[in-house]
Amino acid sequence: MSKGKRLLIAAAIGLPLMIGSVVAGFVYLPGMLGWKAQRPDLILHTVESELLPVTVVERGTLESSDNREVVCKVKAGARGTFASSIKWVIDDGSSVTKGQPILDLDDSALRDQEQQQLITVAKAQTAWIKAKEELDIQFKVNASDIASKKASLEVAELDLDKYLGIEVTPRSTAFGALFSSLGAIEEKGEFRMKLDDTNAQLKLAESDLEAYRERSAWADRSVRSGYLTASQSKVEQSKYASAFDKLEKLRKEKFALENYTRPRELTDLQSKVKVASAAYEQSNLQSHSKTIQAESETSTTNSVYLQEVDKLGEIREQLRQCKLVAPQDGMVVYYKDPNSRFGGGNAGLIAVGEQVKEGQKLIRIPDLKRMQVTAKIHEALVSKIRGDDRRPTGVFDSTRAAMLLNTDGFSRLFLHSAWSLDQIRDSVRDKEYYIATEGQKAIIRVDSFPDRVFTGRVKSVAAVASQADWNSSDVKQFPTIVSIEDTDVFGLRPDMSAEVTIQVDNQREKVLTIPIQAIVGTSEQGSTRKVYVMVNGEPVERDIKLGTSNDRKSEVKEGLKEGEQVVLNPRAILGDKAKGVRDEGDASGRGAGKSKAAGGGGQGKPAGSAAPGGGSAGKAKGPAQAP
Repeated sequence: MSKGKRLLIAAAIGLPLMIGSVVAGFVYLPGMLGWKAQRPDLILHTVESELLPVTVVERGTLESSDNREVVCKVKAGARGTFASSIKWVIDDGSSVTKGQPILDLDDSALRDQEQQQLITVAKAQTAWIKAKEELDIQFKVNASDIASKKASLEVAELDLDKYLGIEVTPRSTAFGALFSSLGAIEEKGEFRMKLDDTNAQLKLAESDLEAYRERSAWADRSVRSGYLTASQSKVEQSKYASAFDKLEKLRKEKFALENYTRPRELTDLQSKVKVASAAYEQSNLQSHSKTIQAESETSTTNSVYLQEVDKLGEIREQLRQCKLVAPQDGMVVYYKDPNSRFGGGNAGLIAVGEQVKEGQKLIRIPDLKRMQVTAKIHEALVSKIRGDDRRPTGVFDSTRAAMLLNTDGFSRLFLHSAWSLDQIRDSVRDKEYYIATEGQKAIIRVDSFPDRVFTGRVKSVAAVASQADWNSSDVKQFPTIVSIEDTDVFGLRPDMSAEVTIQVDNQREKVLTIPIQAIVGTSEQGSTRKVYVMVNGEPVERDIKLGTSNDRKSEVKEGLKEGEQVVLNPRAILGDKAKGVRDEGDASGRGAGKSKAAGGGGQGKPAGSAAPGGGSAGKAKGPAQAP
């Protein structure tokens, strides 16, 4: 065997042995000598004192603070789900001025409705006019009928007065007392005349009877004396008998007149008065009832006519809504449902021939001179955000109340229409509220203009959280509006991405701070949390008490000292038991979610919120590395 081969075999055998000896030395020698092993998998940070600016940094989207939305106000009615279809629409992104046509809807069906409604209005008007004329006729018929019945009552009362010879005023209210006291009243009417005539005839008959009685007695004496014959005496006797019969007849007539004829005729006349009085009252009631019925018919037909006129006005208003114009100067932006990105929403396509629904948002006209940013603040930070304290002035309500003083009914009706109220609201919308206290200051950076910094303030914070996205269902976020106060906003467009830094508070003294990714625990534990501190080369769990914090660091009030080292990636120690631990790669402190830049494994929203120094927080490194 040659010398070279022997050397090659020796190297092949000796090299692995040498490497194993070295590895064994590094592994076992520190333990044998009592040395502590280092943890190269841990990332450490030295605790230090510094000024802690309390800010909240979030990503957001640009939009106009004065967005006027153009909505389809055409009603679907009997045409089904859709109200109309688009005949013409201005191009998306076009610049428009107030009052410029931007969209036309198909109004052919409404034109047909207008013609049919015109016919209906004409019929309703005819019915109303007819009902008014019938009401006038009914008034005259009622007056004639009442006058006739009143005359009949007066005639009946006059007949009774004539018969009794007693005048009662007013008759209709005194007949009851009259009828109950007739016996105590001296009558001077027709009955008294008949009774007096009968009494006169009766006295005459009595006188004649007495005369004939004397002549009969004289004739009897004369016959006995021979002066008269018996036949002549019989004639006188016959005259006497006839006078007696006549007297008896008159007595019977008087008896019948007082006991039968008078009650009968009096009852008949009284009955006629009562019947005439009842007929008069009935005529009054019937006239009143017929008048009410005629007035009701007139009111009903008038209401129907006015309703049909209102329907015609609504149809014509619908026709006007088919011609949509720009409510203000700005840029045309086709409306897009925010939920449509995730497969939800029900927004239709804005294009010629597409059908639209009642109430569907079609176009948005943003005022590009007044811009704002809409960002979503995490629930852990939203309590630190304060917006404008806006209070109502009551200008719109006062304007509406003043319109009620208008004496012209048509003008009041016009001023209280939906179109008129919209115009009035637009004219006073800038005066409806006043700002009692301004919101917190903010700095805005727009991705499209990285060299420009805009100033702004928090305008409003939503009272309720927005609907969570499908990939962050466990995160509660509150929409917050930050208005841009700079006057030079040229070039800014809606939907541009921006970063908002809200200045919550500024500390004037240095405090002890640590990166928030070193903190173990969740917000439910309050201000007491845990960290891992390096002691003799090994991580030791320790309780700490936190103070204020921003999106990168948190103040430590108790539990740590300056110069101590804390573990930035406690997940490497806890493993699968980690809960509420932020990855070291997410310097924003909200967790990196499933972002590859953050290393994965974190909880909360996806990475992308920028730190105050700029750049993506999901890509930021920890403030210190292990030595």
